[in-house]
Amino acid sequence: MSMLDTILAYGKCILDFVLLFWFTMQFFTLRWEKRRLVSWGLLSGLSTVQYFINLLYIPELNTMTALLCSLIFNLMLFKGSIAARILCSFFEVLLFLICESIPVLIYASMVRVNMIAAIDDTIKNAGFDLCSTGLFCIILLAARYFHWLKQRKEDMELTITENLSIITVPAVSIFIIYYVFNILSLNTELGNRADSLSMLFFLGVLFMNLAVILGDNHWRKRCQLQHELGRMSRIEQLDRVVIGQQDAFIEELKGLAHDYTKQIDGIKHLLQEGAGGGEGELVERDIRSYADEMLHHIEDSYRFAFIPSPALRSILCQTQLCCDSAQIQFDTNILFSDFSFMAFPDIYTIFENPLENAVRACGEITDSSMTRRIALTISRKKNLIWVEIKNTKKNPVRVKHGSIQTTKPDESKHGLGIKNMKRVVKKYGGYSHVEYTEEEFVVTMALPVSFSASDG
Repeated sequence: MSMLDTILAYGKCILDFVLLFWFTMQFFTLRWEKRRLVSWGLLSGLSTVQYFINLLYIPELNTMTALLCSLIFNLMLFKGSIAARILCSFFEVLLFLICESIPVLIYASMVRVNMIAAIDDTIKNAGFDLCSTGLFCIILLAARYFHWLKQRKEDMELTITENLSIITVPAVSIFIIYYVFNILSLNTELGNRADSLSMLFFLGVLFMNLAVILGDNHWRKRCQLQHELGRMSRIEQLDRVVIGQQDAFIEELKGLAHDYTKQIDGIKHLLQEGAGGGEGELVERDIRSYADEMLHHIEDSYRFAFIPSPALRSILCQTQLCCDSAQIQFDTNILFSDFSFMAFPDIYTIFENPLENAVRACGEITDSSMTRRIALTISRKKNLIWVEIKNTKKNPVRVKHGSIQTTKPDESKHGLGIKNMKRVVKKYGGYSHVEYTEEEFVVTMALPVSFSASDG
């Protein structure tokens, strides 16, 4: 090999890997952004290895070495999904192989020889091999241009799919191309038409890979988008519930403020009457009674204001409203209230479900001699959060196959409250227990304290 051929062959290897490096940068982030010498040093080393392997003039070995080198620099120089980087390496080598084959097929058609004979003529011609590098560069520039147009139009980045099974498509395509080469070597009598069909076949293989990889990426993005929209929709529904409960609480406070204003006016009137007459002791007793009643209402209105968890505060306020309207006594002893370690929907599941059941059970009590009462206790003992919900009841508990059944008319849409509560408690590594007597129903939960929780 002459000095010029050596320079051209080695330069081709360097150009190929530089193009690969540039192509990969369109999809992945460089690992060592401020240490470019490491990247260029690795590229130079891999180019040198590829050059010496090419001197053996074994096409299969050249392809395997190119695949190995592509995997090395994609995995070492870039950050991102491993599956996506491996897929990128396989696709790059397939593109290399097709770009190497197309000039040979064109040459075979022009000189009217078999493709295998054309390979023997061109494999040692470094200048001819540069045609494949030029074709590879044109394809990459065209792909980058269309990518830029798409990004400019839709303002979205093109990413390579993380589906590892898609790697089989470019891998099998490489073997198919070499299988075609093998058939052509065994049938030397095939004419130029076979070479032309082979070139069309290779282009079809390339477009098939593009369609599969980009199509899979499109559908995965679409599924992820639908999943994200569903999640956002559920969050929006929960937000609407909280906003609705807060609005109801605000309306109640407005009503209480109106009542307090009227009561204060009444106290002022009593003071004026007491000042002008001789019934001072009677007026004083009435004023004290009014004051005690007002303080009691104020305490009920602001009893949950100290709770840091918006979800728990909203649930308790809503429960208080339901209890007030149904004339149910709602006693609370909250010594711990920081549930920031728990997801918003999970707080609703473990508190709203049993409290709603308790309100319904108390509402079914029609005997005036029985007390309608719900008692909620939340405390912390060492590393456990203890939650106890007690309520009085009259109707018997329905049990089927060891599971408590709903008392609502439509059983198909209900009956999952206790099951969901137990599922969420188990999710956080906790314990739950349900027990009941003829007149009382008790739900007990124990949850391990998360590192982010604190005394509340």
